[in-house]
Amino acid sequence: MRARKLAISGVAIALMVVGFTSTVSQVMLMRELVATFYGNELLYGLTLMAWLVWGAVGAWGIGARTSGRVHISLAAFGAGVGAMLPLLVLQMLLLRGIRVILGVTPGAYIDFGSTILIVLLIPALFCPLAGLLFTLGTRLIIERNGTAGYAYFLESCGAVIGGSLVSFLFIHWLGTFQTILFVGVLNLILAAYLIGGAPRHSRLALPVLLLAGIVVALAGGMALDKWTLSWQWSDVVSFVESPYGRLIVQARNGQRIFYTNGLLSFETQSTFPEEIVHFPMLAHPHPRNVLLIGGGAAGNLREILKHPIQRVTYVELDPQVIAMARAHLPTSEAVVLDDPRVRVILTDGRHYVASTPKHSFDVVILDLPPPTTGSLNRFYTREFFAQVRNVLSADGLFALGLPSAENYWNPELTRRNVSIYETLKTSFTSLLAITSGDHLFFLATSGSFPVDAGTMSERLITRAIQSRQVTPEYIEYVFSNDRFKMDRQRLMTGRGVRLNEDLVPICYYYDMALWLSRFYPAVGEFFERAGLINLAWLSLPLAFVVLVTRYRRRWAVPVAIAGVGLAHMMLQVVILIAFQTVHGTVYSGVGMMVTAFMLGLALGGALGNRMSRRWTNRDPAHMGETSTLTGATHRGLRVGLILVQIGVIVLSSLLLGLFHVYFEMPPPSFGILAAAAGCITGAAFPLAVLALGEHTASMAGWLYGADLLGGAIGAGLGATLLLPLLGIPQVCVLTALIGVAGLLCLL
Repeated sequence: MRARKLAISGVAIALMVVGFTSTVSQVMLMRELVATFYGNELLYGLTLMAWLVWGAVGAWGIGARTSGRVHISLAAFGAGVGAMLPLLVLQMLLLRGIRVILGVTPGAYIDFGSTILIVLLIPALFCPLAGLLFTLGTRLIIERNGTAGYAYFLESCGAVIGGSLVSFLFIHWLGTFQTILFVGVLNLILAAYLIGGAPRHSRLALPVLLLAGIVVALAGGMALDKWTLSWQWSDVVSFVESPYGRLIVQARNGQRIFYTNGLLSFETQSTFPEEIVHFPMLAHPHPRNVLLIGGGAAGNLREILKHPIQRVTYVELDPQVIAMARAHLPTSEAVVLDDPRVRVILTDGRHYVASTPKHSFDVVILDLPPPTTGSLNRFYTREFFAQVRNVLSADGLFALGLPSAENYWNPELTRRNVSIYETLKTSFTSLLAITSGDHLFFLATSGSFPVDAGTMSERLITRAIQSRQVTPEYIEYVFSNDRFKMDRQRLMTGRGVRLNEDLVPICYYYDMALWLSRFYPAVGEFFERAGLINLAWLSLPLAFVVLVTRYRRRWAVPVAIAGVGLAHMMLQVVILIAFQTVHGTVYSGVGMMVTAFMLGLALGGALGNRMSRRWTNRDPAHMGETSTLTGATHRGLRVGLILVQIGVIVLSSLLLGLFHVYFEMPPPSFGILAAAAGCITGAAFPLAVLALGEHTASMAGWLYGADLLGGAIGAGLGATLLLPLLGIPQVCVLTALIGVAGLLCLL
C-alpha cells in the first residue's frame, strides 16, 4: 500500500494543481471579461459555457480519442502542466489588448457580434489543455493502480483550494497578472519536478524556488498590469482591482473621469447629479433625513447638502470607490465626504434597507446602474420596493432613474420601463415619471403627490439652491414638453409585461433583450419571442432523450451523466442567484458559495469511490485491474447512479419548498445547499466509469466530457434565459424533471 501511494503521489499532486489552476484562471478570466465588456448574465453564461465546451474538447475530443494510442510519460505530463503558464498569460494579454485591436474607444460598448466571438474563442487558448491533462492524469493514476474516481476526487480537491484562495485572498491583495504569475510559478516548479525528478536537496530547493517565484510574480505582475492597461487607457492616474470590479481614474484638463469595469461611471464638472437629486428633493416639502444608495462620490452628496437637511446616509458597497474619491477628486468635491451631516456606510444597499427601522427617512434616492444583471435587478423588485416603503416616513418619497430614450421607445425599452413602473405601483400609490434627456426618473410616494413645476421652482428659490442645470426655466420645460404626457401614456398603456420579483427576476431579462436590440434588433426580437418558453415545451426534449436511450442502452449512462452536469449547473445558478438576492453581492460570501460547491464535488467524489469499491467488491490495491464485472455488480453500480438522480429530484424539490417558505435563510444554509448539489454531482462520475464496465482513461475522458457538455448547456441557458424568464421556482421544477429523465434512462 505504501509503494502504491508513493507511485501515484507525483501525479496526484499534479492533478490537484490542474484543478487549482483551472479554478483560479476561470475566476480571473471572468473578472477580466467583465472589466473588458461590462458583462451581464448573458456574458457570464456564455463564458462559462465556452469554458466547459473547450474543456470537453480537451478531455473528450483529444484526450479520450488518443488514450491508449499515444504513450504518455510523467515527464510529458509535467510539460503539459508547465505549458499552462504561457497560455494563461497569452489569454490575458489578448483580452487586455482587444479594445485596441478592435479600435474601440475607452468607456464605449464593444459591439455584440465581436463580444460573442471573443467570449467563445478566448477560452480555447487554455481550456482544451486543462481537459486533456485531466484525461492524461487519470490514465497515469490508473496505470499506478489508482481509479478514475480517485483522479476526479484529486482534481476537485485542487479546485476547492483554488476557489478558496482566489475568493478570500488573491482578489483582495493581488492584481490580475500577479495572480496569474503566482499560479504559473507553482505550475513551473511542479513541472520541473515531474520532468527532472526531485533534486537531492529538495527540502532547501523548494522554499528557495517558491520565494523567488513569489518575488517574480509580485514585481512582474504589477509591471504587466500597468503596461497592458496603458494600451487602452491614456492619462491614467490610478487603477485598482477591487473585489467588485476594476476602477480606473483618468485626469484630463483638470477633469477627473472614473470608470468601473470599462464603462464610464461618472466625471467631475457634470450637471447630471443635479437631476438625480433635485427632482426628488424639491418634490418633498421638508426633507430632513435622506438615504442615498450609490452615487455619492459622483456629486450626489454635494447636491443633497444644498438642501436644508439634518443628515444624509450614503451607502456604498465598494470601499475602494470612497478611497479613490478621496485621493483623486478635487478638494471641493472630496470634502463633502467629511461633512458632519454625512454618514458613510460601507455595505450592501439592500441589506442596509432591510435592517433599518421603519420611518427613518424622508427621501430615499437610488442611484445604481439599470437591472442589467441579477445582482443589480434585486434593487428593482417588488420585495425591495416594499422594504423601501417601510423605511420612509408617512409623506416620504422614493426616487430612482433609468437610462431611457428622449423620443422613441422601442418595444424592448417599453417593456423594461413599464415593468419597473408597474412593480413600483405594488408599493406606492402615487407615481410621477419625468423624462430628462435620455434618462427617465421615477418619483414614488405612499401619500399624495401635489407636485408641479411651480411648486418645485418655488422651493428651489426659497432654499437658495445654486445650480447650473436644474433651474426654474428647466423645471418648467420638463413638465410642459410633449414627452412628459407621452411617456405617462406609454407607461399607463403598457400591456403584456410582468412584475419584477425576487423569485422571478424578469426585468433583467427585459433589459438583456434591450441590450441586444442595440446591436442587432433581430436578436432582441428573438429574446422577446423566447418569452413563450414554458415547462411543457422544455419537457419535450427530455422525453425525446429518454426514448432514444430505450433503443440505445449503451447511451444511458453518458446521457445520465450529462443530465447530472446540466442539473448541477442549474442548481448552482439557482442557489447563487437566491443567495445574492438575499445577502447582497459581498464577494467573500459568493466565494464561500463557490467553495462550498467545490467542496461538495470533492466529498461526492470520495463517496462515489467508496460506493464503487463496495459494489465491485475489490480490494483498493487492485482497483485499476481490468476485469469483467458480474451482472449483479453492474446492477449495483446502476443503483448508485439511480440514487444520484433521486438526489437531484429531492434537492430540487427541497429548494422549491424552501424558497417559497423560508427564502431569507442565513448564509450557512445556502452553503450547505451548495455543498449538497456538488456532492450529488461528484458521486456520479466514479460510479458511471465502472458502470460502463471499462475502467480506462479513455472512458473517463468520454464521461468527463459528457459532464462538461451538460454543464455547458446549463450555463448557457440557466443564467441567461431560463432563470429570468421562468423564475427560480419553475427552474427548480425543470431541474427535478431532468432528474426524472435521467432516472428513466437508467431503469
